[in-house]
Amino acid sequence: MRALLTVIGLSLVLAGCERSPPATGQMDNYLERLGRVLDHEPAAYDVTQLSRYRLPERRERLLEVAPMRISLIELLVDTRRCKPLQQRVSERNSILGKVMPWSHRLAFEGELIRAIEACIVTVSDDPDRTELTTELEQLVEEKRAQLPAVFWNALNASEEFEYYLRFASEPLPIQDQPLEDRQGVLALGALAGIGRALPGQLPPARSELEAHFQALHQSERSSQLIHSLSRLTHTLEQANSMLASPAARQLCPLGTPNSRSRILLNVFVLFYASEIQPYMAQIQRLGEPWQQNISALAGVPAIPAATNEYLQSLVGSEQSLWQRYQQQIAAHSKGWQEVLGACQMRPGQPGWQSAPPEA
Repeated sequence: MRALLTVIGLSLVLAGCERSPPATGQMDNYLERLGRVLDHEPAAYDVTQLSRYRLPERRERLLEVAPMRISLIELLVDTRRCKPLQQRVSERNSILGKVMPWSHRLAFEGELIRAIEACIVTVSDDPDRTELTTELEQLVEEKRAQLPAVFWNALNASEEFEYYLRFASEPLPIQDQPLEDRQGVLALGALAGIGRALPGQLPPARSELEAHFQALHQSERSSQLIHSLSRLTHTLEQANSMLASPAARQLCPLGTPNSRSRILLNVFVLFYASEIQPYMAQIQRLGEPWQQNISALAGVPAIPAATNEYLQSLVGSEQSLWQRYQQQIAAHSKGWQEVLGACQMRPGQPGWQSAPPEA
């Protein structure tokens, strides 16, 4: 029992000593330094804010797709000259075909439509097959009309899509090299292009679709980016509130630098310009193509209402995650310019100087 209690106690100690991610530490330290100069205690980031960026339940994002109208027996009897079509229908009616995942179903529907269209060409020269030709033409029209819904079900029912758009428990790491999500962003853009081209252009082969979904599942950056955008927005909101406070506006009542304003300048140089700004630049480089491709995906026709609402919460209106972040960046730059300018400490003004080692 004593050994067990020792192990439990040690585990709790280690958990308590676990360090937060470096990016989180930088943001918290920046707010602490700024608050110390301006006599303001910033509010801590509430991680439950991330829950607003959780995908809606899968059942809310799936669309109804009517089953195939033509029966297997009729097709096998009437289309003996159309072997590829027979094979597609047999596949769909097999045990595995009946539980085919939606991501495979999207490619299958393209294969089925191509097989039906090829069969129409094969039997159209037979005057005894006019009724069959008409039925196949109607079937093609119905199947093409269903493609947008099948496309969205392929995304919304896939673990890969959900994995890509989840929020991570930690923000993006701090790196000297530019952060990248090339394969994930390209896959997202490719899927958006496939969806926009429907139903005029049929879905690509299964191997191509599987590669796109796999790229989404291999990406860690999107989920970390969602966390970073949320936490950085909070950091900038808190900092902007402090920079707009009476303490900041009255920092230099005579319009000339003083000891407190020089400490504030050190915070700007050492912690904002040297740490936060480079991290924000990485977020911006990574986030711009992410935002553009999610916006493109949101523009694909037949998008389910729940999916559209979620994507808009990420990149859409002024209150979306991405747009709120951009607004806070602009407000933060303006806030610093006004406070430093009032003290004649903006770059180029008499009070501007290199920051000493400590702030």
